[in-house]
Amino acid sequence: MKINIFCLSLAIHTNIDMLPFLKKILNKPDDATLIPGAVFVDVRSKNEFASGHLPGAWNIPLEQVESQAANLKSYPQVVVYCRSGNRSAHAKKILISSGLTHVVDGGSLSDAKSLAEKAGIKIDELVKEALPAVSPAVASLKDENVLKVLIPTDFSVQADFSYLLVRNLEEHLSVDIHFLHVLDFPDTVTLDGNGNIETCGEIDIDYVNGQKSIAEAKLNQLKVLYGESVSVHLQFGKVTDTIIQFAESNEYDLIVMGTKGVWGVKEKIASTEAQMVARRSNIPLLSLMCDRSDLVIKDILFVHDFMENDHTEIPLMQTFSKYFDAAYHMLYIHNDLAVDPQKVHENIRKHAEAHNLTTWYGHIVVAPDVETGVNEFLKTQDADMVFVGTHGKGGFFHKSAAESLIKHLFKPIITFHFNTK
Repeated sequence: MKINIFCLSLAIHTNIDMLPFLKKILNKPDDATLIPGAVFVDVRSKNEFASGHLPGAWNIPLEQVESQAANLKSYPQVVVYCRSGNRSAHAKKILISSGLTHVVDGGSLSDAKSLAEKAGIKIDELVKEALPAVSPAVASLKDENVLKVLIPTDFSVQADFSYLLVRNLEEHLSVDIHFLHVLDFPDTVTLDGNGNIETCGEIDIDYVNGQKSIAEAKLNQLKVLYGESVSVHLQFGKVTDTIIQFAESNEYDLIVMGTKGVWGVKEKIASTEAQMVARRSNIPLLSLMCDRSDLVIKDILFVHDFMENDHTEIPLMQTFSKYFDAAYHMLYIHNDLAVDPQKVHENIRKHAEAHNLTTWYGHIVVAPDVETGVNEFLKTQDADMVFVGTHGKGGFFHKSAAESLIKHLFKPIITFHFNTK
């Protein structure tokens, strides 16, 4: 299957190792000295951890850090690290709020390795562990169809993360990458198919031309960095509206967006672009908060209501199941004590069979809301990616579980609108 990926990005790298200038804008690790008896904690997923980690490091995925905090209190120092320093910074906050005092944000895997070596710990190579075997049938597959993917960008590091994740899908999926940048101008400023600008005069046309030239230079640099096989596009308009309209009119199959996440007071007054796209776009959205270039897709969490006679169509999930040999964890979350678990498990079985899922497990969690239920589940069962549907509702009276997860969950999340037969 060939994936046409549409990326909005400032700088995306074919080399999985981030370039030095990117590291300057990522979370800076703590400038600390290692204490004898310190423990390193890798807060990536179990499969990322298996792909390469520091010798002797613990693996506690970020979603399990709070529940495992008590097991770390006996150590004189806890050094947390991840792939880029995003999840480690969050893990440090969780551990401090749990009562630990000697917590160091070790930053990225390479930063943590440097910290250990400065303390005299020689690390010749990372420890790699065996991942679950891929069946010969799946290992021989290569989907040559075209899966068109859009990655919106403001030329930030989040867009680079999107690109790196998509490149990580190429083991079994062919990828055709497109980049789009949207200049946020009012409707009175337009750009025609020939690149000509029209304006009613409210905005100086020389200013518009200047901004257009800057954006074009950045987009063209992408073709220098990643080769002529990538395509670049420039559009004028409101960012969210333009992303959705462009993706739908060009029939992309997936939108990929990095997001910084939203917590606390900020989430009360603003929605992220990814959240708004998830709410309004009929095209599935893959959102992520941090560098997932080490991502290994072995466990996929599917959050659904599994109603009787459910005819929800999720072709993208079936593609991942077919070409990545992943185990699906089918999660039903409810707060109704009258729910019949046996009936729910039967509905899950029917859903798995209808979607040709070969390896799957049914789970039921009692929780007051979907986000709480997902977090409770992830405390005991790790996942590499999450699928969750949305009815496209938002706002104060129509809280969307998918949007809430986009704002708060560090896992890569694919949200989709329910499309029934």
